[in-house]
Amino acid sequence: MKSLNLTRIVMGIIVFVGLLFFKPLAYFAAAMMIFAGLTGICFLEKLLSKVGFSSGASCSTAANPAADLQRMTPEEIKQAVKEKYSEVASNPQAKFNFPVGRKFAESVGYSSELLDKLPASMWESFTGAGNPQPYIDIKRGEKILDLGCGAGLDLYLYAQATGPEGQVYGVDISEDMIAKTRRNMETLNVQNVEFLCAPADSMPLPDGSVDLVAVNGIYNLSPDKTAVMREVARVLRPGGRTIFAEIVLKAPLPEEIRKNINDWFRCIGGALPQNDFLELLSSEGFSNPRILWTGRNARTGHELALCAVIRAEKSNIH
Repeated sequence: MKSLNLTRIVMGIIVFVGLLFFKPLAYFAAAMMIFAGLTGICFLEKLLSKVGFSSGASCSTAANPAADLQRMTPEEIKQAVKEKYSEVASNPQAKFNFPVGRKFAESVGYSSELLDKLPASMWESFTGAGNPQPYIDIKRGEKILDLGCGAGLDLYLYAQATGPEGQVYGVDISEDMIAKTRRNMETLNVQNVEFLCAPADSMPLPDGSVDLVAVNGIYNLSPDKTAVMREVARVLRPGGRTIFAEIVLKAPLPEEIRKNINDWFRCIGGALPQNDFLELLSSEGFSNPRILWTGRNARTGHELALCAVIRAEKSNIH
């Protein structure tokens, strides 16, 4: 069943009421639809978003190219992801088609005692794929990369684990997320962190500069997973490791699920079957890729989807 589109429902009601009782209202709605089709700007959609409703596609009745992955370039997909997760940063109380916030964080294992000690701005925008924390093995003084750091919940825990003698890099494609996690770290006086606004497939870090790349739900948001894996391998020192939580599939998805950008935002549309994911790690130079845990949560959604915590090491061979 397709999800309801609030914008078009409201527009239809305006046209219907206008035709029955006040024809200029119908003419106004038609003009708004034409304007949206020509410019991509839908004033009704913006109004509904302002009052806290996620309205779906535009009020334009024309096909929306931004919703069709087959019509989008990799750069357009990255831009759409950036805009969506910037909205999660700036307006976490809005309605999304994926879980956001404290309730979800607690459901995947972040304790209420921990969250009570942290500012709400750190967990209100939480939208990882799951919880890699039980499997993270940080040693004091290590250099850690949190790829897709979001508002900083995992980043904070990594900074505590490596200690003041260590270093944590927070990378995110969204300037709004980077600004939010920077404010959160300043509030908590966390000083061993550095923030980098960049896409996952092109990170401004030197080769072999980190001991661990930790990820919570970023791979499936990236259109070129091979490029991301290659970047992760590049920035890891020989013998370093990556540990991440990500959505994987028990079997390939139906094709219609892989066409819509909204399913991409859910980390479902871009998900790989779990064996394909492990093979991709191997092909990019990681040794012993393995699944440490699988389970389901509010992020998995589709019956074929699982959240997996996966680990692999970079070979010591140069």
